[in-house]
Order: sequence, then structure tokens, then C-alpha cells
Amino acid sequence: MEYRLGINSDIYCEEDLLGFDRYINNLSEMINDEDFKTPFCIGIFGNRGSGRTSFMQLLETRLSEDKTNPRSVPVWFNPWRYEREEHLVIPFLKTLGHEIRRYKEETNGIGRKLSKKLKELSTRIGEISEAFAYATKEDFNLGGAGIELDASKMAGRKERIRRHIKKAKSVSEEISSIYYEIVHELASAIDKESVRIVVFIDDLDRCLPDRAVEFLKVMKLFLDVEGYLLILGIGRIGGGQGSLPARTSRSDGVISPEAYLDNMIQLPLELPAIEAGRKRRFIESLMCDTDGFKEHSDIIEVAVGDNPSTLKRFINFLSFTVRLAETLKDDILNDKIELKESEAHKKLLQEYFNPLMYIKWTIIAFRYPEIHNDIKGNGKRLLELQKVAREEEEEKVEKRDIQVIDERLKGVLAKGEGFPDDDWLIERFIHLTESTVVVKERESEKETETDDEKVSEKVSETIIEKEEDRAEPQVYSQIHKPGDMVIIPKGKFLYGEANEEKDIDYDYYIDVFPVTNKQYKEFVDEKKRLVPYREEGWAVPYNWDRRSRTYREGTSDHPVVLVSYKNAVDFCKWRTKKEGEDLRLPTEEEWEKAARGVDGRMYPWGNDFDFKKINCADNHVGKVLKDYDEWVKEFESGFYEDNKKEVLTTECGRFTGGVSPYGCFDMAGNVWEWTDSSYEDKKNEKVMRGGAWVNLYDDCRCTDRNGFISNDMISILGFRCVRNKKP
Repeated sequence: MEYRLGINSDIYCEEDLLGFDRYINNLSEMINDEDFKTPFCIGIFGNRGSGRTSFMQLLETRLSEDKTNPRSVPVWFNPWRYEREEHLVIPFLKTLGHEIRRYKEETNGIGRKLSKKLKELSTRIGEISEAFAYATKEDFNLGGAGIELDASKMAGRKERIRRHIKKAKSVSEEISSIYYEIVHELASAIDKESVRIVVFIDDLDRCLPDRAVEFLKVMKLFLDVEGYLLILGIGRIGGGQGSLPARTSRSDGVISPEAYLDNMIQLPLELPAIEAGRKRRFIESLMCDTDGFKEHSDIIEVAVGDNPSTLKRFINFLSFTVRLAETLKDDILNDKIELKESEAHKKLLQEYFNPLMYIKWTIIAFRYPEIHNDIKGNGKRLLELQKVAREEEEEKVEKRDIQVIDERLKGVLAKGEGFPDDDWLIERFIHLTESTVVVKERESEKETETDDEKVSEKVSETIIEKEEDRAEPQVYSQIHKPGDMVIIPKGKFLYGEANEEKDIDYDYYIDVFPVTNKQYKEFVDEKKRLVPYREEGWAVPYNWDRRSRTYREGTSDHPVVLVSYKNAVDFCKWRTKKEGEDLRLPTEEEWEKAARGVDGRMYPWGNDFDFKKINCADNHVGKVLKDYDEWVKEFESGFYEDNKKEVLTTECGRFTGGVSPYGCFDMAGNVWEWTDSSYEDKKNEKVMRGGAWVNLYDDCRCTDRNGFISNDMISILGFRCVRNKKP
């Protein structure tokens, strides 16, 4: 049987599937009540994707269905679509005039007097918008909102535009009195017993804060007349951060967007959460009631959340994953692939490539991206989590294997049949979502979490209780901790920019992580060495306290920096005596093989750069920086300038998706690492590899190399140790 699901667009709902009807019916009755006093402003508050636009569209439909007087004339305006306009009031006035004209033309039964007034009003609004757009230079103040009109903007316009200038010019000469005239006309045009103008302003929170409040100020001046109702759809303007000028003239006074709205909105309404029964039905409708899937809508309801837009995105993600899975299954079962699979593998696909398993795996990839990345690095993690979820008593699991797991994920993994203990099949599931990017939810879209649920971000961490480690939680990936090593087998591999074939004819071990601050402290304490420290300002976040002889709080698991080549060599010698193994710094050949494996890949994880897998400049700004100029603008002059007093290294092993083929972490980004190889035959310079938190993606390739003076130390350079395998 072949499974298929449809795709859902993110347009508003024409049918109430979210349980808004009671609110909409009562609002409509209130607005259309002949005793309802205007002007009035209603705020519809709800995070993006919560169904806010659907709520407003349904309200408009309900208002239009009511034929009693006064009848509502709906006007829709989305200010964020016009953010490039110098003055948002211009497209708003044009929209207002157009919608009033459309209502006049399309609505039967309006009186001749009102029809004439509406025509005059729409014409006058058109003249004013032309004046705003094309007028000669004129400074004026519209009720405290300053706007400057510049004649230079007329230059070079085509003949069609020039025809408007003469008329616009005459209007602009009387611009200072237009406010009073337009307020009078807006008021007198309305037959209050017949019509109310209901203006819907949606997605105001998508505007920058200063633009949003500037628009609200001007618009409120035009709409602060009887017969007009303003309905605002709002989340948090500009993310709820920053402060805005209280006046457009220069002033020390400031007012936040929220405070301005508090003064403006007379009825604030928060969108209600979806009722439990409605939510299940909504999910089933998104899946088109498809058999095999709708039966498991309960775990989607629990695991994915309440935001309607998020639920749509999840179902779309699930639909695409199902399509990939069914195509893969068909290719394997019908021997359409070059390397034919065994009958045992085909049987596994037939048994486990089913709706429940598709839903489970998609929830993990969509809702828990960090866990998903961890599983991609080690498929056994899925089985470990499943084991914990299915245990009746936590005591049955050995202490070192206890996982912190929230109830939602536990419910998903515990339902029905589980993933089998078969590496081949788990790899097939991993393949389905390997190239999918799941954008992490904004804080404003996250559902309220209980204390138990807040641990979900640490689900994939192994909790190994040690007295000395309780103060700072560990983020070590899989089963490793600082000081652990992995073996790199002897043999040929592709090396350098040219992918030259080289051969290392011995097995060797290398540290899984760079040497951490905590490890290095043992060394400096025992050997009475100077702690990492430099006087320069750029070193301040990474300097140790010379009195207490310790690193900054919260950085015990960060890679140690501000260490010279000699410091690193001395640490290796100290560790050799401590552990009884012959430790040293790696050659650059040893380092590169451990980082990229044998196939010549560009990064530890593959050839495609992914800033989510690495601590580098691109990760800090949240996008790929295309060149040096963009790096200067976005990172150096932007992010770094704002954060140069903060520690920008990260804990070892945080980026689980960046693991190398042999299981080494942080070999791209975070910090450069000393090697024992000389740079360009310069005796006083050593090669450093790997790139750092400050670098572009190109500098973090496995083949990129740089030289640094061996007796110097900087905040972007650390090291790790290697040792030969004993015969």
C-alpha cells in the first residue's frame, strides 16, 4: 500500500476550525449594534501563526453577512508590505479610497446622498495621496507627525506621472489645512445610521517598531472621527524590544510600542488557544482524514504544540517525508537501485515504513532538531531514548544511561511499535530527513512549557553524576568526555587542497575534544605555571583571574585559549607522566585525517557548509557570509562590536552535527588548534588548523591552514593531543 498526504498552504482559513466562532459572533453583534459608539479601536493579539489573520477574515465575513444598519464597509491594509515606502500613510490613503470606491460600486441599496459623499471622499483621498507622493518641497506638521516632501523626487519621472504634478502641487499649497478638511470630510461623509468604516490592519508586528508607531500616529489622526472602527492584528511589535520616539520632533522622551498601543486600543483581545477537541479535528483535516495517519493524530496533538501555523508546517514536513519514504521503499522493493538489498531488508521496510513510524520520526526531526542531529551522528541514540521512554521504572536503567526526557517525547516513543534494533533500517530513516532544514521556533511561537518540559533541549545528554561536575552541566556528546580519545586507523587518505593521496602507516589516537579550561587548570595548578592571560582588550573575556588562578565562571568545558605552542607541548609532557602514555601535538597530516576522514570531504560532516554545525562567524550572524566585505559589515562591525566583551567560544561538543567521520568534535570552528608542523619551513612559526569562532566558513575547511608565531598566544587558538597506538 502506498501512503500519501497533501500539502497545506499558509493562507487563512475560510471555515472556522479553531474554535473562534463564539468570539467572532459576539464581536460582530457588538460592532453592528446601532448603539455602538465610534470611533473605536480593537486589538487582536496573537503570535504569528496563531490564526490571527483567519480570525480577522472570519470576523469580516460575519460582519458582511449582517445586513442590518449600520452596515460595515471593510478596508484591509497590511503595512509591512509597504515598508519600503517613505511614508506608510500614502499607500494607506490609496487603499482607503479604493476600498470605499469599490464598496460604492459593488453594494446595492445605498442612498444617493451617501453614494455621492463616498465618491467625493474617495476622490479627495486620492488627491491627498497624490500630494504626498508627488508634491514640491514642503515641510508641514500633521497633528504632530512631521513629513518632509521633496521636489527632487519628481525629477526623471515619466510623462504619465507628470500629469499628476500640477494638481498635486495645488493641493500641497494648502497642505497645512488639509488635516482639518479631511477630518471634516471623513466625518461628514458617513451617514452614521447606514455605514461604518471598519479598517483591518494585520501583521503590524512585522514592521520595524519606529515604522509601526509612525504609521499608527498618522493613521489615528485620520481615523479619530465618528463612524470609523480600527481593528489591529498584533503580536509583539519588533519582537517587543527597543524604544521609539514619543514625537517625530526631537525630544528626549521615549515610548515603547506596547505603551503606545495601550493608549490607543480600547478593547484588547487575546486569541484563545485551540480547544482540545477542535485541535484534534484541525490536525485530522490537515491530513485530509487520510487512513493510517488520522488514527495517530493524538501524538501529533501532544508533541507538536498549539500554534496552527506550526501544525501546518509539521504536516507539510510529514507529507514530504512520507513521499520520500514511499519512493525509497518502492525503489528498494522493486530493485530499482544499483546495489540491490537483501530480502531481510525488504521485509523490514515493508513492516516499519508505515504511518506511525513516519509520524514518530518526523516529530523527532521537527520538534527536537538537536536530538535529531545527535541521532544522525549515532543511530544507537534513538534506541537508547526509546528504551528510557518505554521503561516502567527509571530504576531499571543503569545510572549512567539515564536520559532526561520530557513527557511529550516519551509519549511519542512509547506509543505502539518501536523502532527495531537494526542499524540498516535506522540509517534509512535518517536518510529521509538528512537534508531537511528545520527552522527553530522563535521564542514568541513556543508554547508555554511546564518545568518538566523545559528539559527537552537536553534530552540527548547523558547524565553522569559526579560531585565535582554538578555546578556546571555537561554538554558532551554521545559517551565521551574531555580527555577521551578515538583511534584513527592507518592507511591512505586524500590530503590538502589538491586532494593528494597520502599514507599514514600507523594507527594513532587523538583527543575527541580540544583541551578544556578545566583540564588545563589541573596542569597549571600542579606545575605552578602562569595562567592564560594577556593585557590587550580583546583578551579580556578569555583571561583567567590571576589571583584565584581560574577561568571565567561557566567556561570550564570551553577549549582553553591564550596558550602558546610551548605551553601546549608542556601540557602534553605533563599529561604523559600523569597517564603513562606518550602524548604529543599532532602533525598537520594527522590532524587533517582525523578531521575529514579518507574521502577528501571539505568539512568534517561533508561537502556542504552548514553554519548550524559549527561555531564560526556565519553561525553568530545566522546566515552564510558570502565574502570578506559582508563579514566586515555583518560580523566584525555588527555582531562582534556588540558582543566583544562576551565569551564567544562554546562548550566542547555542543555542535553534535559537526562530528568528524572518526568521532572527533570541534575540528571545524570554535578555536584554531596548534599542530607540531612548521609553517612554510619557518622555525618560529607552527601550523594551526580548523578555523575559529571569528572566521568565515571558508577558513574553517579541513584543508585550510595558517601559521602562527610559536611563542605567542591569542584568544582563537587552542590544541588537542595525540598518541601512537602501542604495538
